[in-house]
Order: sequence, then structure tokens, then C-alpha cells
Amino acid sequence: MRRVPRPAPPPTLSSAKAERERAAAATFYATWDGAAKYGKYSVYKAPDVKEALEQAFANKCAYCESTYGATQPFAVEHYRPKGEVTINGVRTPPGYYWLASDWDNLLPSCTDCNSPRAQELPGIKETAGKANAFPIGSESRRATRPGQEDREDRLLLHPYLDHPEKHFEFVWQTTGIDEGWVRASRNDSGRESRKGQTTIKVCALQRRGLVEARRRVVRQLVGHLESLAALKAAIGRHPQDQGLREQFERGVADVATFVADDAPYTAMTRQVVAAYYDRLFPPD
Repeated sequence: MRRVPRPAPPPTLSSAKAERERAAAATFYATWDGAAKYGKYSVYKAPDVKEALEQAFANKCAYCESTYGATQPFAVEHYRPKGEVTINGVRTPPGYYWLASDWDNLLPSCTDCNSPRAQELPGIKETAGKANAFPIGSESRRATRPGQEDREDRLLLHPYLDHPEKHFEFVWQTTGIDEGWVRASRNDSGRESRKGQTTIKVCALQRRGLVEARRRVVRQLVGHLESLAALKAAIGRHPQDQGLREQFERGVADVATFVADDAPYTAMTRQVVAAYYDRLFPPD
């Protein structure tokens, strides 16, 4: 996950149709029987909503940063579930029905992050995927009506509200099976980020296929960076060689494609590039 600037909401979400849908849900839950679910939501998946999300996230999953554009449709995922919330393994209605078409509550998600599926995780095989999960620090603080969301201690990272790069660290250049892993970052006291831990678990960010995809990218990137470091050293020995300088500039342009917003796994690639920065651009 990378931080994404909040895009402008699409027109459909402020339309009369959206207002009618929100009013109908509110009316339904005003006399709720404690069991039935309101299931007539449609505004959140309007074409302009999907288009705005695709543009903002560059056709990538908001959680894992895999590119889905060329191979699969994406789901408009509710950050806070609209119909029920899984609490201690139990699907508990009514969920956050008032946020069903709230712009900040809608994120693009791939199938593996969004849906419960059998996954190979390090040392274990289990069903994983966000689905109706929305873990918070204390259930006594969970919002049950509009306007109470701010009192919740969110444990799931949000790309508009958080700085994910502060909560994750990636394993690379180990040549072991852990290359490509993600883990929660630690603070100065050595404590792991709880948001990082929770987001990795809820979205199955350690699933085998995803780790392998990150591993392929990081190995390519490190190859480019090591070549650049060698060129930098050669330029130091031959400062008048214009050919070496041009090769270096082309190499920098190649590396830039790994950290562009539309590149996969930029939370990882940006960490790796930052680790090389002083070698490639030492202070004068």
C-alpha cells in the first residue's frame, strides 16, 4: 500500500439518486429488526466511481499494489463494510450502512485482498482476505451510527488517511525465501506497528503469489541499482567520459519507472531506491 492523494469525488455520489439510496437505507435501519440486511445499494459501483478509482490508484489494488488493469476487473471495496462486520469470527450486522456510498470509504481492491480465499502464507495454509473485516482497537468504541467513526482506533491502514510507508518494511537482497516478504515496521522502542501487522494479516499481504511477484520486481530493481552504482564508480575514475555519464542518466530513467505511481509495489521499490540514494548521489 502507498499513500494516495484523496481524489475529487465523482458526480454520481452527490446525485439525487445517491441521496435517495442513502435515505432508503437510513429508513430501513431506523426500524431494523436486528437481522435483515439492506441490499439495494448500487451507487457505489457507478461507472464514474470506478473510473475515478482507477485513475487515482493507477489501475492497482489499494492494498497490495498489484496491477489488475490488464487481467481482471476490480472490486469497489468498502473500507468499512456496509452490510456487516466480522467481529471475533462472527459476521455481525448492520455494519456501516451509512458509508455505503461515502467516497472515502470506497477503494479499488483485487480479488485476493478483498475476498476470503485459500492462501499459502509463511508456514501455514489458511483462508484469508479482507471481506467484512474492520478491526479496531476496542469493540466498545465501534461506531454504531453516523458520526461516530472518529472515535474508533482504526487498525487497518487507509491510503488517504495514513502514511503506509511508516508501517511496512520489505525484505530484500537476502537471496532467501523471505525475499519479497513484508513485515510491520518497528518504532524506536522496537515495537511493531499494530496497523502494519493488522493490515498484513487482514489483506493476506504475505500470500505466496504476491511475495513471488514482489521478489521478481525487487531482484530486477536491485540489478539496475547495482549497475548504476558501478557506473557511478567508473565516472569517479573517468570524470571526463561523457559516454559513462549518458549511460548513468539512462539507468536513472530506467529506475524511475520502478517507483512511478503506476508501477507495482512502489511501497517496496521506493524503500529499496532510498537505500541506494547516497551511493548514487553522494554529497559534493
